[in-house]
Amino acid sequence: MRCDDLREFNELSALEGSRILITGAGGMLGQAFARHLAEQVPTAMVAALDRQAFDVRQREQAQALRAWRPDIVIHCAVCSDVNWCEDHAEAAAQVQIQGTRHVVELARECGARFFYPQTFLIYDGSQPVDEATPPRPLSMYGRLKLEAEQIVLEASPQALTVRMGGFFGEHARDKNFVGKLVPHLAGLLRSGVDRMEIGDRIWQPTLTDDLAYNSLLLLARGETGRFCMASHGQASFFELAREIVLRLGLDRRVEIARVPAETMARKEKAVRPDAVVMRNVALQARGLDRQRTWQDSLAAYLDHPYFTKMFAP
Repeated sequence: MRCDDLREFNELSALEGSRILITGAGGMLGQAFARHLAEQVPTAMVAALDRQAFDVRQREQAQALRAWRPDIVIHCAVCSDVNWCEDHAEAAAQVQIQGTRHVVELARECGARFFYPQTFLIYDGSQPVDEATPPRPLSMYGRLKLEAEQIVLEASPQALTVRMGGFFGEHARDKNFVGKLVPHLAGLLRSGVDRMEIGDRIWQPTLTDDLAYNSLLLLARGETGRFCMASHGQASFFELAREIVLRLGLDRRVEIARVPAETMARKEKAVRPDAVVMRNVALQARGLDRQRTWQDSLAAYLDHPYFTKMFAP
C-alpha cells in the first residue's frame, strides 16, 4: 500500500516521545524527515541541525551533543555534489568518513539507534539490485559513502541503513534533476527556446517525502540491517523530462530530445552507472513497502504551486 493510504493510521506512533537527532537537516532528505516528525509524531523531541548548527567534521561539536542524549540519530549530513567529490576527495572524506565516525561515536555513547541513508551510486549498474547485490561504486562519492556505511555497521551492529533511489523533493530547495529542470524549462520558454536535449541514463526517481516516511516506519518497527528503497518502476532522464513536460502541460511548447547517456556523461567529472534499478525485496518481505510509482509521486510533486506558477500566463 502507498504512503498516503496509510498515514492516517499513524504507523509511526512507536516513535512518540523519542529524542531524535537529525544531522544535515538543511538538505533535502533531512528536511523531509523533520517535516514528517513534526506533523505525525508531535511528541517526539527533534533536534534538526543543519551544517551551521552542527558541523559533523568537528568531533567536539558531536561530543557536546552527548548531554542531549538522543534515542535515535538520523545521519543525513553529506557532501552531495558527486562531481565536486571527484576533484576534492580529501575534503569530501572529512564529511563522509570523519563526520560519520564522530556521529557514530556520539550515538554509541548515548545508546542511540543509528540510521544511515545510502546512495544507489554504490552500485555499478551491471545487474538488478537488491540487498544481496555486492556494491561496486564507480565514483569517489560512491566509494566514500560505502566506506561510511561500513563504519556504521561495524560500530553499531543494530544500525539501520537504507540504500535509496535517486531522489527529488522539497520544491525550491530541490537541487537534483527535477528541481533544476523545471525552472530551466521556464527560463528556456521565456527566452524563446523550444527544444532541450536529455540523456537516457536509467534510474528510479523517488520522492524524498516517500523515502523519509518509509524510513521512519522502519525505525518505528525496530528494523535493523540493510534495505533497498526506491520508487516502483524505472525511467531514463529523458523519459522523466518528457513526463514532467506532459504533467505541466508544456508538450506543445517544448520538445524533449533524447541523446545517448554517454553524450551527457562526457560533461561530468564522476563516472555514473548507465542504469541502476533497485528492488525493494526486504521491504516487501516484511510488508513495509510504502513506495509509489515514480509517475504517481511526480504528479503529486508537480501539482505544488511552486512549480505551476512558473508557467502561469
